[in-house]
Amino acid sequence: MVDRSGARRISEDWVQMAETRLCIGFWSWDFATSTLTCSPGLYALVGINSASMHIDLPFLESLVHPQDRLPFDDSSAFAADSRQADRQFRLIRPDGQLRYLQSEARGFHDRDGTATKVVAVVSDVTTSRDAKRRLATKRGLLAKIAEMLEGTLWVVDRDGKVVEGYSGEFRAQDDLADSLSNWRSKIHPDDMFGLRENWRETFDQRKPYHFSPRIQRADGEFQHFYASGLPFTPDHAGETYYAGITTPHRSVAAPRAVDEQIDCALTPAQVRACRALLDWTAENLAQNAGVSLSTIRRIESAETAYGQSDSLRLVAHAFRQAGLSIWRGEDGRFCVSDLA
Repeated sequence: MVDRSGARRISEDWVQMAETRLCIGFWSWDFATSTLTCSPGLYALVGINSASMHIDLPFLESLVHPQDRLPFDDSSAFAADSRQADRQFRLIRPDGQLRYLQSEARGFHDRDGTATKVVAVVSDVTTSRDAKRRLATKRGLLAKIAEMLEGTLWVVDRDGKVVEGYSGEFRAQDDLADSLSNWRSKIHPDDMFGLRENWRETFDQRKPYHFSPRIQRADGEFQHFYASGLPFTPDHAGETYYAGITTPHRSVAAPRAVDEQIDCALTPAQVRACRALLDWTAENLAQNAGVSLSTIRRIESAETAYGQSDSLRLVAHAFRQAGLSIWRGEDGRFCVSDLA
């Protein structure tokens, strides 16, 4: 003889384990007897001790946030409401906790098509909803940072494949965000030389990544863009990725340490050249750099690079603030541009 009571107990234990692990509960409405049956998991979801009281549909709906409640005429009509099939709502527990629940109900019928019962599974989605909200907030933040920097933030894997990207409003290349998955095809052919080898070396040694290719804009013209990235390993994954930015503004993506070395190495002729590009007088430069006019005179008249690096940094910072890009090219030569 089969011990059906033992099998039933095992089945109930399995259901209870699943309810606890998945934060779910069940309710069932029987149309013939007008009775509601609730699982232990449902009692736990709504914060009620099953030993202290028996809950019914009117009481359950009274716990729902007023803005999320369904019309309630009678229990059978309420259970059969088509909106029960897929419902999300806020529930306020008796202890004051606010939880976000999702309910999915299914109706059952006899051979004559008469409704016999409705069974609903209710799950607590508070944690997942909060996680989605935090993720959406972070994505919005990164998108706005990209917009302020007029660049695209990206995450790439070992093969250089973009796994995530956040784009701002590009003045020069509005379609860059749409081209993330096919970014290599936009690079000028002359700038592709050694790209793969340099990337592999950078990735294997976990070095900062810098790349300044010409990228084709939406109008077909090529423009210099600057990319910089750093390695990181997410907590949820054992593999390394690179996170960085691509922007038409070199001052945003340039390594700061390199910039400072350049700033301190500006020659008197280079200072005069930068000032000429801005159409500044010596007085203008002194005012924007926050140094005395005599300091500017000494910097520009020195036979070699001026020795007071702090003053040169202030001068170079004034140039950058005015829109100049100052860098050292791959051949080591000093470069300056007034095209931001």
